[in-house]
Amino acid sequence: MSNNKVIQKSYQIPKTTKPLEHKALSNCVESLGVAKIQQNVFICADQTSHNYCSKPASLELWKYLKKRLKELKLDKAQASHTICVFKTKTNCLQVCGSGLIMVVYPDGV
Repeated sequence: MSNNKVIQKSYQIPKTTKPLEHKALSNCVESLGVAKIQQNVFICADQTSHNYCSKPASLELWKYLKKRLKELKLDKAQASHTICVFKTKTNCLQVCGSGLIMVVYPDGV
């Protein structure tokens, strides 16, 4: 059994009092529900540099994740619930040995 310790810190990001200068950026931030994002799913998908896992399988998983989050209405901020899950293609996390990897933050799983 390993004696390694994992220390996780969380930091509160202060809200800016300065209004966004670009209306397009402001609209994008609001439409994505950035203020309500509770989790971010990072997934190896569409890798270009490493071939640790199957590219077709990773794209299939990415497509499924998008579809499922939309079905559950977690892909965008909703008035009916406060949870919004963001998804990010990472290209390659370089930690897998025989399959796709998905990491969920801030959970760290």
